[in-house]
Amino acid sequence: MRLTLKTALPLCSLAVVSLISLPSFAQEEPRWFDVEVIFFKRNVVESSQEYWPQPQSLNASTSEPLLAPLFGCSEEQEPCIAPRFDKLPVSIDGRGWPISGATKRQMLSKEQLELNEEFAKLTQHAAFTPLLHLGWREIVAPRNRAKHYQVQAGEDFSTRFNQEGRLLGSVSFSNEQYVEESQSFDLAAENISLFDEPATAVGAYDVEPEPEPAIWELEGGIRVYLQHYLYIESELLLKRPVEVELLLNEPEPQLEQPAELPPQQTVIAEETTVEVPDNVAVAEVVVPNEEQQVVVLSADAETVEQGSLISEYQTEEQLHSFKFDQKRRVRSGEIHYFDHPLMGMLIQIRRSPEEETNASIEQADTTSESIQAAEQSSLTEAPELTSEQASTSAMPAS
Repeated sequence: MRLTLKTALPLCSLAVVSLISLPSFAQEEPRWFDVEVIFFKRNVVESSQEYWPQPQSLNASTSEPLLAPLFGCSEEQEPCIAPRFDKLPVSIDGRGWPISGATKRQMLSKEQLELNEEFAKLTQHAAFTPLLHLGWREIVAPRNRAKHYQVQAGEDFSTRFNQEGRLLGSVSFSNEQYVEESQSFDLAAENISLFDEPATAVGAYDVEPEPEPAIWELEGGIRVYLQHYLYIESELLLKRPVEVELLLNEPEPQLEQPAELPPQQTVIAEETTVEVPDNVAVAEVVVPNEEQQVVVLSADAETVEQGSLISEYQTEEQLHSFKFDQKRRVRSGEIHYFDHPLMGMLIQIRRSPEEETNASIEQADTTSESIQAAEQSSLTEAPELTSEQASTSAMPAS
């Protein structure tokens, strides 16, 4: 019996070491997660003293657009013409979308999305409007290898506003030189006809000009990475039309002339007569050897800015950007809410079903392999016992 225990102890220790080392090997292997997110805007904006200076811009460099297959060319189109959207779809069905990137990102289908109840509540609520609901499956990388995925959602404002947020065709009233040149332009003086064909490539070869780049209602980037814990970084711009008052003319300051001097009075200093006004103080009279002099203090002339014209304002609609920049450590499986005065984001990161299945299968296979190895090693070492030792171990203890 002692020899059997001595033989089994190394096998048990080997099995324990192999089981203990399983988590370390599992950590080194890629970890798959499903990321599901809902972006929405607020329809009723609460009164707030918060001020957003314009223009706003993104600091994070985005890459790999999540909706890239939507803007791809169709195989039936020759030549290739990318589709143009006035408004992007809200709910994204990623079934059949290609796998892309080093993290093997694959978009989830509608059947794989799990935040459908939250999405329905936001849709039915009068104070919120969902902009985008999508999900993807990928290998979550460390922070130094994770990228900001480009997010695009909502309406395309490029048909109404330019890149600076001004209405198309609007003239900036602050640019007086442009207004003066446009008013002084004369077709007859320049010998130009409105019916002349332009000598540009567009007019000569009937080439349509390239469309202006889209200005999406929501755009920015989102990044999910693993650094002992799961982290979410999001930097987005929500564009919203805003009514702004523009000053058409600014009154010019005018220097008010000093009031007329009152009637003068005569001050006699010995034999010298000096005329000074009533509101002027007379200083000490200095009587030198040659002539008598009087030193007076002059009155101060006040400068008053008075407008010669009435200020005129004009209301214009402009497209302003409002920044959403947040970072948070999260737990897998929980639904996290990111708040903002004008918008919000719901996100959930959960273990991928494939990873859980593969992990359980690999753990079961490893355990069974270690047990089979222990049994085989015990069987191979058993015949090494002599017949005398075997009979001794089979005898009952006294």
